[in-house]
Amino acid sequence: MNILYDFQTYNNRFGGIARYHYELANGLKNIGEKSEISTLFTQSEYLLKDEKYKVYNPLGYNKFKGRYRIGKYIEKINKCYSIERIRKNKFDIFHPTYYNPYFLEYLTKPFVVTVHDFVHEKFDPLRVQDIANKKLLIEKSNKIIAVSENTKRDILEYYDIPENKIQVIYHGVHKVKTNYLENPYGDYILYVGDRYGYKNFMFFLEAIYHLLNVNKNLNLVCTGCPFSDEEINQLRSYKISNQVFQKAANELELRSLYKHALVFVSPSLYEGFGIPILEAFSNDCPICISNSSSFPEIAQDAAIYFNPLSFDSIISAVESVIKNKGLRNKLVEMGQKRVKDFSWERTVKETKSLYSEIV
Repeated sequence: MNILYDFQTYNNRFGGIARYHYELANGLKNIGEKSEISTLFTQSEYLLKDEKYKVYNPLGYNKFKGRYRIGKYIEKINKCYSIERIRKNKFDIFHPTYYNPYFLEYLTKPFVVTVHDFVHEKFDPLRVQDIANKKLLIEKSNKIIAVSENTKRDILEYYDIPENKIQVIYHGVHKVKTNYLENPYGDYILYVGDRYGYKNFMFFLEAIYHLLNVNKNLNLVCTGCPFSDEEINQLRSYKISNQVFQKAANELELRSLYKHALVFVSPSLYEGFGIPILEAFSNDCPICISNSSSFPEIAQDAAIYFNPLSFDSIISAVESVIKNKGLRNKLVEMGQKRVKDFSWERTVKETKSLYSEIV
């Protein structure tokens, strides 16, 4: 069996969707199947650090004038290369890594689409073209992978799709033995990932800033992009600028941040899966998360939950964890148990089985 993946999700340095497809492609190779990712140029560190993939990053990661224009040109080159690979027809199944339907007019083999979430439909309905593209691929695909039961329910709610066309296959995580880096932040709450819109970061910040005000030894560490002007101004108004840190963390740094945190908190209003939950579990970090969307399905009893739209609920939940070492230890123990249900090897095995149904 030979699976062809495309370039779409590899324009970014990191990202859960890119990681997912990288793990699928690699995992298939590890069990004797063939896979190819049809891209020449990439920003993805997953591909760049793996010698099996002969890819290049001509843009680097620094900002410069004309970067966007050059990036769009590079994207066109990758698209042309992907079309070339599709036309050669030397594969059994095509698995696009996102929802651009450019390939439909060239494809003669079956294809599988993975649906990760319904963020645009629920929180950004003005993304009309993106929503239409997803709908088209969901309808025309031979099989649909949903990354959680919650996402499967969303598919059935939004689209008239036969339920037997959808299979739930969870993401995985690698349990990596590592020598963690030292902790430069003291006692801290950890926030991982993007902070815009439905991620609910500003509401979360307003809920917990008083905890930092009354405990000047408590910090908040955020991974991801630098703080926006709005966020910087808000931190100043709350008088916690010197207690909140931003870190663009690589994999070792991120694992170390989980390991040393008092608690990982995700106040998101909606997630299709929630890979940071598994990352926290695998690095012995207690978690405190929203009671929304897929989170209870993934974390089960290994988390403290809160209502993401209630200041009191957020404060009470976070406080209960950071002030109770016994509870933190119990959450770590439960997380260690729960994470055993997830592995990339299992994801690959179940995905291979799904592919076999349509070859």
